[in-house]
Parts: sequence; C-alpha cells; structure tokens
Amino acid sequence: MKWNRIIYRFASVPVTVLAIAFVYFFKIPNPMMILIIPVVLFTYLDGYTSGILSGSTAVIYSAYFFFIATSDVVAAEKLMTIVLAVSSIVIMVGKLKARDSRTIVQLKEAQEELVRKKDYAEEISHIKSEFLSRMSHEIRTPINAVFGMTAIGKKAESIEQKNQALNKIGEASSHLLGVINDVLDMAKIEADKLELAPVEYNFGQMLKKVFTVVGYQLDEKRQQLVVNVNENIPHYLIGDDQRLAQVITNLLANAVKFTPEDGEIRFDASIASESDGDCELCIEVTDSGIGISDEQKERLFSAYEQAESDISRKYGGTGLGLAISKRIIELMGGNIRIESELGKGARFIFTVKVRRGDTDPRTMPASGIDFVNEDSGVTDNIGSDTTVINEFAGKTMLLAEDIEINREILITLLGDTRLEIDCAENGKDALDMIGEHPNKYDIVFMDVQMPVMDGLEASRRIRQLPAHPQGKLPIIAMTANVFKSDIDKCLAAGMDGHLGKPLDMDKVLEVLRKYLMKE
Repeated sequence: MKWNRIIYRFASVPVTVLAIAFVYFFKIPNPMMILIIPVVLFTYLDGYTSGILSGSTAVIYSAYFFFIATSDVVAAEKLMTIVLAVSSIVIMVGKLKARDSRTIVQLKEAQEELVRKKDYAEEISHIKSEFLSRMSHEIRTPINAVFGMTAIGKKAESIEQKNQALNKIGEASSHLLGVINDVLDMAKIEADKLELAPVEYNFGQMLKKVFTVVGYQLDEKRQQLVVNVNENIPHYLIGDDQRLAQVITNLLANAVKFTPEDGEIRFDASIASESDGDCELCIEVTDSGIGISDEQKERLFSAYEQAESDISRKYGGTGLGLAISKRIIELMGGNIRIESELGKGARFIFTVKVRRGDTDPRTMPASGIDFVNEDSGVTDNIGSDTTVINEFAGKTMLLAEDIEINREILITLLGDTRLEIDCAENGKDALDMIGEHPNKYDIVFMDVQMPVMDGLEASRRIRQLPAHPQGKLPIIAMTANVFKSDIDKCLAAGMDGHLGKPLDMDKVLEVLRKYLMKE
C-alpha cells in the first residue's frame, strides 16, 4: 500500500468532521449536504484518482466554504450540490477505469504465468516420459535375459552350458538390482532422506571390490584400466565407504560404456590436502570415449536426463547415476566437475572429505590391493576368498522367513559352513520356538514383514522373555526395506543389525562371524 493512500485515508476523518461542522455552523437547510460531502471525500481519498483531480477538489471545497461564509448560503448550497454530484460521478468513473486497467494487467500477468507453467509442465512430462521409457527398457531387458537363460539352462545338456546360463542370469539380476537401487536412491534424494553412514574402512579393500565389479565389463570390451593410487592416501579412512564405492563404480561403468573396444580407462586417487586428520580425497576417472559437448555438460548431472536421446538408445542406462553421484559427493563435502570435448574422451574429477582412520595398517592383514605407481597398471594382488567350510560348526540359527524360496536360498548357501538352521514361517512361531528352547539358538535372522506376527513385534516380545535380556541373543533383521527410517525401526524394536534383500553373502558371513565367533 502506498504511503499517500494511507495518509489520505487517515486524513479523511478529520476533513469530513470539519465539513459537517461547517454545514452545521452555517445552518445549511439541506441535510443531504452532510451525506454528500463525506461520500465524495471517502470516494476520492481512497487513492485511485489522479493528483490533478485532488487539486481541483481542494479548490472546489475551499471556494464552497468561503462562498457560504460570505454570500447567499442557499444559492451556494444549490450550486455546490450540483458540483459535488458531478465531482462524485467523475471520481467514481476514474476509480472504475483505474480498477479495470489494473484488472486487465493482472489478468495478462496471470495468463503469462499460466503459459509458463504449462510449458514447464509439458517439458517435465516429456522428460519423465522419456525416463519411464528408458526405465521400461532397462528393467525388461534383464528380466528377459533371466527368463531366456532359465529356459536355456533347463534345456542344456552339459554342466558347462548350464553354468554359462546361470552366470548370465546372475549378471542380469545384478543389473536389475542396480536399476532398482538407482530409483530408490533418487527417491531418497527427492525426499531429502539420503544420508551417510560413516565407518572406518580399508581404502584399498574398497577399491578392490569396485574393480572386481567393473572387471567383467572391461573384459567384455577388452579395455585396459590403468590405476594410480598415490601413496599419500592413508590405508584406513573414516567415511561412508559404500556410497563412495557407488560413486566410483558409476563413473567407471560410464567410462566403460562410452569407451570403444580396446580403449583405455584411467583411475587416479590422491590426497589433495590434509589438516588435523581431515583429508580431502581427490579422484579422477578418465576415458578415451565419445566425449561430451559444452551444451551436454549443462544437463549431465540432472535427474531423469542423459546427454542426448540417441545416446540413451545406443548405450542404455537410466540417466540417474550421475545425479545420484553428485548428491552423494555434495553430502561428503565435495564437488564434481567434468573436462571433455566431443570425440576426445572425458575426465570426471571429484573431491570428498574423509578422516584419517585410527587403525594401524601394520596390525591388519593385507588389503587385497597394493597402492600402485603411475605406470604399474592394475596389480595382480587381488587376494583369495576365505574358506567358510565348517566355519560355524556347532552353532545354531533360527531363520524366521515366510517365503519358502528365501529360506531355501539361505540354507543352501550356508550349507558348507555346517551352521545348523531351524526355520519359522512367522514371528509368532519364532517367539514360541525361542520360548520353548531358550538356550538353543546362537543367532536369529528375522524377516520384518510376515503374517500372524511381524518381525518387529516378535523381536520386542523376545526381548521381554526372562531368559533373553536385551543384547544376549543377536537378532538380525532381513528386509527389502532399506531406508534409514526402516533400519531405525528395527533397532528400536530390539534388533542388533540389518541385512537388506537381496542378501549379499559377504555381508551375511560378516554378520555371522561378528556374533558367532566371539570368544
């Protein structure tokens, strides 16, 4: 609201009172004058008319009051009645015109805003339609491979052919899981629920797992990966190793995807700076692929988008990997940039904040990968899997899982460990079995979503059993719900840990060793 309008409105009261006082003092016989004067004043003082009309009205009022004070009051009254009536009409017409002008401007602005919103909505709809189309392709392709290789495996006559089919099924399943994880991570980002879980980890061991994952893709395209890990990187770091591995895997997978056969990919890692144990880790992934134009760089890290639609058709992918990676890097206090030209490859450079670990590397077994010099390439020191045969002999697990195939998978995969496994098909059965045999079980793997009684309620009641105080019997959640809020619910119910589905057998063995191999 303008200051002059505020002043006019406050001034209208004393002016009106003054006008009425003049009318009463000079004993004007027409009482309608008392009504006309404030009506005209309030109409004008609403602030919608021009300054010229303001001056004219002031002159008219001044002349009127001067005239009635010195002349024929009746004649003046008649004259001013006409003048005031005309003035009122002029003022009201001016107000209506001003309001009409403002209304037209407001309508025009609203129409322009609607057009902008319509264009934006159409653009978003187009982007998401393309994304859904890519998602459909990315999901259906591995599912088709699973179905097809299953049929081939059934018909295969030799063990080699069956194993080949099973390997292809495994690869397709891993790809499908990666697509689903990307979608879940994007949902977390949009809900602002993507969080880090810092732990102390072996940097070399983490890289070993990443190189193992991308190694199959490198072999298929006969590409060479040159690795340079600077010796200034501590062997043990504190941070979220899983999220860091996810970023590195995304960048390396993209490099493999967009680099032609027999091409070269380079991985460099170093500590850019360090202060009081806080380190800035710098990682570069360089490829000799198709490169990226300046225009493509601007939307490269946007969700649901890829550089070009024809690239999506040729190379595949959901278009979420880089957007997710960028968000993870930002959560780690770093940033990411790209250096590239069309046809000349690309270099992704990112930094993250980590802390130097407390573990003395001299007291720990080898990490499985050596820190290598610039011209060394990938070392052969990958390590070997630790045997699990008879590892848990004499120990007993209670597996609470309502899906038969899930029970069968875990029992089969843990068969060589000699771990004895009893099964319950719901939380109520698990509670009863533990109540009847309070000292039988060394660990419980508990599914969360089950009929009759879910895993959360079963865990709460197990913790209330007199023979099983909090912390005595390890209870590990098994669930496809992997959001932090879901994990927190499991821990709040009295569970000791969480395993996400599909189960990672390395993590399963890690949990079993943690709780069953205690002194």
